[in-house]
Amino acid sequence: MKIDREQLAETIDSLSRLIRAHAGGIELVEVDDQHGVVTVRYTGMCVGCEFRPITTEGSVRPALLAVAGVSDVRVTGMRISAEAEARLSEALAPYHLQARATRLVNASRRVPQ
Repeated sequence: MKIDREQLAETIDSLSRLIRAHAGGIELVEVDDQHGVVTVRYTGMCVGCEFRPITTEGSVRPALLAVAGVSDVRVTGMRISAEAEARLSEALAPYHLQARATRLVNASRRVPQ
């Protein structure tokens, strides 16, 4: 399935606007339509932030996985194992952060810039 580029661009823009509250951002690096993989990178203050894995698992990854055609999200510059990511995602599950993040991103699309 081909990735919906328009929805992807809107989601990246919405995420970046939300992350700017922390003087950071996120930008698209690469899209692999064949495998459904989206690669992003953090910018600004997020580059050295130790909370990037939490932001990724609690907000960025779920919002991007909600884009039609996206089956995997990769972040450049992350130094966390797949096992640690899975544990973090599992630890965040009871708080429903993924669902909240997706709703927040969807709502931010409707707010004028």
